[in-house]
Formats: sequence, C-alpha cells, structure tokens
Amino acid sequence: MKKILLLIAVVSAVLAIVLSLPTPKPADVGSDNSFVVGPVNIFDGEKWRDEKFVVVHEGWITELSVQRPDLDLPYRETQGQVLIPGLIDAHVHVWGDALAQSLDFGVTTVIDMFGDPNFLQQHKAARAETQQAKHADIFGAGLLVTAPNGHGTQYGISVPTLSAPSAAPEAVAERLDSGSDFIKIVYTHADAVYQHAPSISYAELEATIKAAHQAQQVAVVHVADHASAVDAVKAGADGLVHSFFDRPASDELVQLMRSNGTFIIPTMALYEGMLRGELNETLLTAENIKLPASAQASLNQSFGNTQFPTHFYDNLLLTTERLYQAGVPILAGSDAPNPSTAHGWSLLVELEMLQRAGLPLEAVLHAATAAPAQAFALPHQGRIAEGMKADLLLLDADTTTNLRALFHPQAVWKNGFQL
Repeated sequence: MKKILLLIAVVSAVLAIVLSLPTPKPADVGSDNSFVVGPVNIFDGEKWRDEKFVVVHEGWITELSVQRPDLDLPYRETQGQVLIPGLIDAHVHVWGDALAQSLDFGVTTVIDMFGDPNFLQQHKAARAETQQAKHADIFGAGLLVTAPNGHGTQYGISVPTLSAPSAAPEAVAERLDSGSDFIKIVYTHADAVYQHAPSISYAELEATIKAAHQAQQVAVVHVADHASAVDAVKAGADGLVHSFFDRPASDELVQLMRSNGTFIIPTMALYEGMLRGELNETLLTAENIKLPASAQASLNQSFGNTQFPTHFYDNLLLTTERLYQAGVPILAGSDAPNPSTAHGWSLLVELEMLQRAGLPLEAVLHAATAAPAQAFALPHQGRIAEGMKADLLLLDADTTTNLRALFHPQAVWKNGFQL
C-alpha cells in the first residue's frame, strides 16, 4: 500500500511540473508563417514608412514597429533592404497554371477580366485563407457583358449576350450569381475608327453600368479607341481596362476622368508588343533572365504583320502621362497571356512602361499594389498594414531609386510562407 501511495505521489509531482510549464505559442510549434522581419525600408503600397520591422502571425500582418519587437517569434534578419506588398496584376486572363506562373515573378494577386466562372469559384475561398499556397489569389469578372457575336464570344466560353437596355439588370444579376466580383463590359463607339466586333449600344452601356451600381458593384469597360473611352466615362464607368493609341487623350476626356474618379489600366506592355515588339527582348537581355519555355512561347506570339504609324506609340505614352499628371488613378495590368505577354513577367514590363510614360517610382509601385486593391475593394491584398495578408517582396535596397530591382527579388512571401 505504501508503494502505491509513493507512486501516486511521484506521478502527481511530475504532472504538476508539466502543467506549470508555459504553453507553447504558435511559432514554438513550428509555424512557418509567423515571424518578425527587419530592419527594412517599408513601402506600404502608398508611401514609405518610418517603421523598420513587420510582425507576421500565421500569415497575417499584425504589427509594424520602429524597433524590433520583443516577441517569441522567429527573426528574419535583413540588412536594410526594401519590403513592398506582393504585386497585383490588374488585368489578366487565367486558366491552367497561370496563377502559379504569376507567383514566380512576385505577383501574389491577379484580377481576371474575363474567364470561366467555375475556375474563379474554385479559387475564391483561398483569398481569405493563409494556408501554404503555390498560386496567386484571384478576383475576377467572370463572364463579361457583350453584344451578340461581340468581343469575348469567340474564345469557346458560352457567354450570354445583351440585346436591349431593359435586359441589363438581368445580365448583371446573372453574372453576380455565377460568382463575378465586378462587372466588365465590352463597348465600341458607333463611329469608332477601330471596330473589332459588334458592340452593345450606348444605351445598353449606360443601362449595364447603372444596374451594376445599383447592385453596389464596380463596372469597368473594355475600350480600344478614344471615342469609346469618352462614351464609357460619360456613361459612368468606374474604370477603363485598356488605354488607346489612335490619338492622345483629349482635355475633355482627362477632365471627365478626373472629375468622375475614373481609373485606367493602360495595358501598355500589350500595346508595346503590338506597336513595336522590342521591349521584352531588351529587358530579358539587360536583366539576364531566362523564362520558362511556355512563357517564352507566349512572348513570341504576335498580332500579325500589321504596321502601325510610329506616332501611335507616342500617343500611348502621352495619354498615360496626361492622365497621371491630372490625378487619374493608374493601375498596372498586363492583359496576359495575349500575344507578346506572359503571366507574371509582363506585369514587370508594364511597370517599366509606366516609368517610361513619366510616372515616378513610388507611383509605379502604387499602381501595382494599393491602387488596384483600392479600385476593386480587395480586402486583404496590396498593402503592408495590420490585418493584411503577409504577401510580401523583399528587394534590393536600391529599389528606392531603381525599378529594375523588381526583376530580381531577394525573397517572396505568399500568405507568410517564403517561396
């Protein structure tokens, strides 16, 4: 009996010691997406910050600090490099492994401008999660709004078309029911110099934008010429998802966009491939980058042998410069994988084009981070701030003056996991 009592006493003493030990924190049990990183120069998507350290808990940014926090978390020591949000490509079309390709170049979020609603639905849940992932987050338009036999009906996806203004509310509701995050509309002015397909009417354009706004959704418009852009802005579009090059932006259009708060995604990398076709090779050679075979094949595609006047390229740059100088929000988007573009890579080319159009470095970075996040109301992407996903890029310190550092990131984190 004494032996049994002694054994019970020993077990009780050991148990008491075990229970008195501190409870392990998530980082203590091997959480790979909880850490402190710094010291770094932080561009938060809008501006440079005074803080030098970022705290990440289970894939979420929880604190920015001037001094290194005294926390029991793994410490990722840096040497004063630049930390920016993961990039956002504001104009893509994705399928297959496109989301993984994007991540290879630091693009952690994409905005799909037309695609299979089923693909979009399959990836929606991941946008609010911080599990380990090998692909970018996706927000998308799903099925666009277009005319019978209009642009978008030729790609093998069944697209319900619009034939009357009265049908616009039903068309918008149908797309939202299928999972669209916003409404994209294809429109060409009746007398436009560039008619690539039948178009909805101006009345149908107005009705669709009105229906989208009544549903509290963003409405963006695909245009390809100046006259169509003017119509889209007058009709109340929240954004234009292409620029144009038939002429520079007029004072009327610039003032309309400024007063209406209309943003633009110029997709100049796409247009450079169409008008000149030189920049991809120039940058690949200058930065000593070898792309995967699939990406290179996409860049090697062309729009045919059409010859465009030299001033069209100048018009493209001048329009972007005028809009930026007027305070029109500029968003970076590649329109990959159209000819001469590739997922991920072409967003970096787009940023180079924005800089050539006269945008300062901070404005270029803003165009690929916080600007699209704000325009499309992305809840956890595009910024370095408390409550945001830990989608981050660590870049060489000279990023403060040299945009090309984006071509050679020192680290990429998706959901707080380093790739």
